[in-house]
Amino acid sequence: MPKGKKPDFVKYKELKENVSMEMVLRRYGIFESLKPSGKNLVGCCPIHQGSNPNQFSVSLERNLFNCFGNCKAGGNIIDFVVRMERVEVHQAALLLQKWFLSGNLPAEGVIIPKTPKLVREGKPGAKNGGSVNAPLSFKLKGLDSEHQFFVDHGISPETAKYFEAGFCSKGLMAGRIAIPIHNQAGELVAYCGRAINQEQAEKEGKYKLPGGFLKQRVIYNLNRLEKNDCRLVLVESFLSVWKLYQYGYKNVVALMGSVLGEDQARLIIETLGPAGLVILLFDADEDGEGCTTDCLKRLSRSLYVRAPDLARFTRKPHHLTAEQAKALLSD
Repeated sequence: MPKGKKPDFVKYKELKENVSMEMVLRRYGIFESLKPSGKNLVGCCPIHQGSNPNQFSVSLERNLFNCFGNCKAGGNIIDFVVRMERVEVHQAALLLQKWFLSGNLPAEGVIIPKTPKLVREGKPGAKNGGSVNAPLSFKLKGLDSEHQFFVDHGISPETAKYFEAGFCSKGLMAGRIAIPIHNQAGELVAYCGRAINQEQAEKEGKYKLPGGFLKQRVIYNLNRLEKNDCRLVLVESFLSVWKLYQYGYKNVVALMGSVLGEDQARLIIETLGPAGLVILLFDADEDGEGCTTDCLKRLSRSLYVRAPDLARFTRKPHHLTAEQAKALLSD
């Protein structure tokens, strides 16, 4: 840090010049859910958890966002983090600086505010209190766990049934593999619709998530981790969890992407305790390598972290053979 600068010094100009709304939205896992509308992107407002798919608008060209619904929020990247994290402007800027410009600052020189609670206040009278990722009041039935998708990816019907995943023939997830997502307490909070082939993924998107669902606040399969287990394997995708489960590894959880959210990091640290071990097994590509670097830096302050070299065998964990998985995950 430059001589004479305080540890909570923020480079506001550098933030605005180097950090885009797209970068911030991707970190929150929101960008993929937005749809083009003219020169802007639109979707449900992630701030007040709205359900109108046109209320939240983002201008990538101007690096600004606006909500035309209940919260009436708007502004730049700092304003967005202020609203999402419910912190002051300076604290939001410190978070952005840590996330995207930390290479220019010593880790111990950044003051980070206490992570906000998982559940935020909603509108008075709103269902489930308007909370983030509130438990669902329904459960999909009749899912086909023997669909060709599972056969193509080497996932047995028994594994698909264990994770309650299957091909959905009706409703919002029709034509996709419906995957239930539970919070750390085991409550069903969402279904993810996974494309069954590359053609569908290219036309309609690989994953389909409900509006308002914030995946960066949940870790897939964490609810099944044994209470006395102080070790877990962290991967990106559902498929990687399923394949490693078939090989006998029941302590595998997924970020559902290649970005570690603040709440996800907190959940891992609190679940494992100070003696915990995290084995990072992200995809061997640019995004996976970036996530590995970020997780090593952030999680190793509180836990033991190991990152075996997946690339010596394959690019994705679910492409591993049982022998290769053993070679990577054995102590």
